[in-house]
Amino acid sequence: MKLDKENKKNPLKGSPDEIISLFSRLKRSLPGLSSQLKAAPPYRDLSFELSLLSKARKASVLWLMYPSEEGRVEGVLIERSEYNGVHSKQIAMPGGEREDCDMDDLATALRECEEELGVKVGRNNVIGALTPLYIPTSKFFVRPFVAWLPVKPVWYPDSKEVASVLSCEMSYISNKKNWGKFMVMGKQVPGFMLNNNLVWGATAMILSELVECWSVKA
Repeated sequence: MKLDKENKKNPLKGSPDEIISLFSRLKRSLPGLSSQLKAAPPYRDLSFELSLLSKARKASVLWLMYPSEEGRVEGVLIERSEYNGVHSKQIAMPGGEREDCDMDDLATALRECEEELGVKVGRNNVIGALTPLYIPTSKFFVRPFVAWLPVKPVWYPDSKEVASVLSCEMSYISNKKNWGKFMVMGKQVPGFMLNNNLVWGATAMILSELVECWSVKA
């Protein structure tokens, strides 16, 4: 899917230089797994058999960015509600499993964002995609997409799925000083703190690649 061809109405007109640069950068070869693994838990395998990936459940997430009230670029994360599952109460991007009604992976990410946060994002607002990531604990193969809205949305979170909504400035997550090692289930894992919440695991791995694309001028 060539996402840049869907931006016919030029939704990036008047956008910050960082967003325009990221749009250009995401059209090129991505940093990929090597960048993701910088934020991987130490017990995670470095690679997986293709047969395992082919049987994985398909899912998509959306890293949605917008200007803060101060004019800085920030994105949204959610704290998942408590439920009987491995990702209960974790910090994540809006997203979920692909359904029969979804025409493609991008449709999944956009639908899930609207269902979880009450925000409708158009395909023309999507500026690119990051490297797919396999999550062994839940057996999901996740496709991350990146989008930009020119105005900060009003959130209408679904309380069944979202416990809280967290804004995260790109200047914060792109600062290496804010990343560190934290104890999770007796192991030190890479990540960063956000409003007293630990961002780690698959979400941190996706953001690790995003930050590398953000930091390099296209």
